[in-house]
Amino acid sequence: MSGVSMNRYRALIPRWGIGLIAAAALTLSGCTSGAEGEESGSESAPVREFTSDHADQPVEIPRDPQRIVAIGWAVTPLISVEEANLVGVSSGTHDTGMTPAELEKAQGLPQVGRDLEINVEKVAELEPDLIVSGLPAAMEFDYSKLERIAPVAVAAMNIPSEWKDMNRRIADAAGVSDAHSKLIDTYDTRAAELSEEYSEVLADTTFVSIDAYGDGKWTLEHQGSHGTTVPADAGLRFTPESDDGNFSESLPLENLDRLNEYDVVLTRADAEGDPTEPIQEVMDQGPWQDLQPVQDERVYSVPQLGAMSYTTGLDLFDQLEERVLQDL
Repeated sequence: MSGVSMNRYRALIPRWGIGLIAAAALTLSGCTSGAEGEESGSESAPVREFTSDHADQPVEIPRDPQRIVAIGWAVTPLISVEEANLVGVSSGTHDTGMTPAELEKAQGLPQVGRDLEINVEKVAELEPDLIVSGLPAAMEFDYSKLERIAPVAVAAMNIPSEWKDMNRRIADAAGVSDAHSKLIDTYDTRAAELSEEYSEVLADTTFVSIDAYGDGKWTLEHQGSHGTTVPADAGLRFTPESDDGNFSESLPLENLDRLNEYDVVLTRADAEGDPTEPIQEVMDQGPWQDLQPVQDERVYSVPQLGAMSYTTGLDLFDQLEERVLQDL
């Protein structure tokens, strides 16, 4: 994916990758049983093997890690699991993947950097016995300096719809699979409830999710994109990937009439439910008011749209029910 052009990459990874591209000038300052591997021996503490995305061979990690530093999207599956022994985290684009309470908790922990700019000295000061990373696969990152501090376990997403696998693998590496599975069960139960309760409406409605980045364009998101994977679990129907195989399309404002193909339009929103500034800029354009979903009052700005964790997904389910499904 490293050879993908900037414009195509923007379409491939709408929100969780763009902020990282801006930080791409990398600066590095001078367990319970798991599904990923088998236990092996160690003089200091029991270890086991983990299939990490940054290494050709399985890496050895603590079987029961006690001091974990999480970077990138690895923060999101662990921040609300009390059993996860987090001693430090990074900030960055993944902050959008946390609830307000989770973000406050994360900001209260020692900070080790932002996006790709990880301060190795700060990580070392925290004396971790495990470093977990959820930086997207497209973001080339050199883990060698971090590996001198502690074992590194990487679960990298290639596409947004892989967030569940990333969450599962990070929880496994951190030794909290059992606790994390409770979140999964709650999520699955809630998704099934919405699918059943609103089945008639969902069967007759085609949804679309859109995003924008303030560059004079807008992004149409298909099934499997950042803004659609969680709603789809609740039964919302989106169009398949585009003709060229991408799960999203970056389009000029002149193509806003593409939204006439859909019954309901979902947009990004802040915590209060107001459209994000880039989305509002799109709405202020002339073609917007002529769209059929706009005239039918079937455009909804939804907080947490784009969720890629089970906790934010549960929050998004509530937002979808209160702001969208009950109104249809």
